[in-house]
Amino acid sequence: MEQLADDRETVVPGQALADTESHRAGDGTFEADGQVQSLYLGTVEYRENNEVRVTPTGGRYIPEKGDSVIGEISRVSHSNWTVELNSPYDAIMPIGEAVEEYVDLTEDDIADWFDIGDLVVAKIQKVTKGKDVQLTMQDRRARKLTGGRVIEIDPPKVPRLIGRKGTMVETIKEHTDTTIIIGQNGRVWIKGDYEGLAADACRKVDREAHTEGLTDTIDEWLAEQRGDY
Repeated sequence: MEQLADDRETVVPGQALADTESHRAGDGTFEADGQVQSLYLGTVEYRENNEVRVTPTGGRYIPEKGDSVIGEISRVSHSNWTVELNSPYDAIMPIGEAVEEYVDLTEDDIADWFDIGDLVVAKIQKVTKGKDVQLTMQDRRARKLTGGRVIEIDPPKVPRLIGRKGTMVETIKEHTDTTIIIGQNGRVWIKGDYEGLAADACRKVDREAHTEGLTDTIDEWLAEQRGDY
């Protein structure tokens, strides 16, 4: 079967893009009824290796179990924290999921561990049908973030910023001597020698996510820009 859409065409969720005999599903697509179909409203791309991708045009982050996110503490309660996720839905982080040592709630102030305005990398432990979200810090990636800076990109563009096997984000880190943590909710934490340049590169990926050869473009752009920082 031929391609069912033109390369770089705008497609809608559920639209058939190709058959699974000749093509395979990549980012932003899924397989159903023998077809590769779009997950998003976005731009379709047919790759030389017969992979089909769809880059979303944008959208708010909807929490999903297992996601690693960067959240901001917005409220401290008696035994848990409310965490803002750059989403229509906030999350609750119970003390038992955030602190390993024993905490005496009759004497200890849990704000000593995490206070309003603190940034944390946490994992979404569960999401109910009513979109009640619970976080856990019991994950190797979880931590409290100090220093650095945080920027936001469109959450659907996160896979593009990470790149295939992490190639995009590694390119940015190598050129800028930075540590970069990317949350599935579109928040990006950057810390290191050239934070401003790294932030600009991440925003450039966000703007140009639909273009071909973007990793090479970013690599060349960073090499040119490095002398200006």
